Amino acid sequence: MSTREISSFPERIRVPAELEPLVAALQRFQAAMATQSMELWLQIDLTMPQFTALHVIWRLERVSGRQLADELGVTPASVVKVCDRLVARGYVERVRDTSDRRVWWFQLTTSGEALFERLVAVNRERMQPAVQGLSASDRESLTRILNALADAVRSR
Repeated sequence: MSTREISSFPERIRVPAELEPLVAALQRFQAAMATQSMELWLQIDLTMPQFTALHVIWRLERVSGRQLADELGVTPASVVKVCDRLVARGYVERVRDTSDRRVWWFQLTTSGEALFERLVAVNRERMQPAVQGLSASDRESLTRILNALADAVRSR
């Protein structure tokens, strides 16, 4: 060990001392979940913008380019570039609106749906048994806390 003290990760990122155990626990949880899904992430080889667009399309099932741009906080031109790549990879298809031929919808292909089923299955296989092992009271508390954290993160 060098003369310099080796500090913990929470200390290195300047987390207040009272939050260190919580930050460490959250990191342990993230690492445990990431280990299982890392192989799948390496196989799918998507950029973060591509994955984010896929996730929005999966969540909304069918979305116009303008809606997708609004959801992602980018320009419609950026959406076209990302979706062109997703179409080329076979994950997304463009479908012309039947009532307004100027509108095109993006929706997942069968391959895109299968990709999300695999991603959801990896998380479900790890999380479901772990969460079921908690008491009903702990599950209720965890749900409340995670929702509060998500709301706080989104509002910043």
